[in-house]
Amino acid sequence: MWKLIRPDAYRVWNIDAVQERLWRYYEVFNNRLSAKFLIALKVGLEEDLDAETDKLWNTHDKTSGVFRSLLKRVDMDEIELKKMDTPKISYLDLKVELARRILSECHFCERRCGANRLMDEKGFCRLGKESYVSSAFMHTGEEAPLVPSGTNA
Repeated sequence: MWKLIRPDAYRVWNIDAVQERLWRYYEVFNNRLSAKFLIALKVGLEEDLDAETDKLWNTHDKTSGVFRSLLKRVDMDEIELKKMDTPKISYLDLKVELARRILSECHFCERRCGANRLMDEKGFCRLGKESYVSSAFMHTGEEAPLVPSGTNA
């Protein structure tokens, strides 16, 4: 339907620069490549997620190379993601743990208020433990390569 509403959003994919810069987005959108979070689920870790934060960041830095290598192999059809085992602790689990730790001394935004949102302390944004989506809708008002696009507020 969006192709009828915004034909420019469809035609924009014929522009070489758009295809070059957003190629992976388009391939995932068309179910020809796997989303990165699905690939991150397949990268295993030896590290205990209870380790010190600095140690987890070091593990993250090291594991990022493993992730990028797997991403490349999956994208080149050298390996089939569905046939891979899912490890007990994954790179995605590590990212979730690091995000949880950031929430405990919140610095997600540029205000870096330090609120412990895990304890429901309200930060500058007035959000505590839970974030809320007040509305969600599909719209066609984005730049043509991103149509249709979802908006949450």
